Amino acid sequence: MKSKLVIVSVDKLQSKIVSTLRSLKGIGIYVSLNKNKKSIENILKKNGVNVEKLFFIDCVSSSGAEDDVVQISPTRLSDIKCAVEAFVNEIKGKKFLVIDALSVLLIYNNENQVASFVRNITRDASDKDVEFIAFSPKTKGEELLNKIFNFFDEVKGVKGK
Repeated sequence: MKSKLVIVSVDKLQSKIVSTLRSLKGIGIYVSLNKNKKSIENILKKNGVNVEKLFFIDCVSSSGAEDDVVQISPTRLSDIKCAVEAFVNEIKGKKFLVIDALSVLLIYNNENQVASFVRNITRDASDKDVEFIAFSPKTKGEELLNKIFNFFDEVKGVKGK
C-alpha cells in the first residue's frame, strides 16, 4: 500500500486533512497530535467526513473520560505504535492511517526517536496493506523531515514536488 507525507502550511493543515479524509475509502485510524478527539470530530462532521468509519488515537487529551477513543501520551511512541497495530488487526478490508501533525512529536521526543517511530509505522503499514498519510506543518521540524522523507512512497508540499 502507499505511504504519503504531506507537508503543508499551518493555516492549510486542517483543510488538507479534511479533503484527504473525504477522498479515502475504507475504515481509518486517526492519530491526533494537535487537537483532541472532540475538536477533530466536530471539524470533520462539519465538513462532511463520516467519523463513524474512524478509530481515534488522541495524543492531546488526558482525561480518559471517553470510551470511544484511545488516549496515549505523545511521549509513548511504542504505545501509539501498538494501538495502531491493534486497530489495523481489527479492521477487515480496506484501511488507512492518518497522523495529523508529525512535527508535534518533536516537542515530546528527540528527533531520532520520532524518525524511528515513523520508519516503523511506515514499514508496518506497508506490510499490512494500509494506506498511510502523515501530515506535517512546514513551520518546524525540518531536520526531522529530511530524516524521514525516504520512508515514504510519496512526499507532497516540498519545493519542486
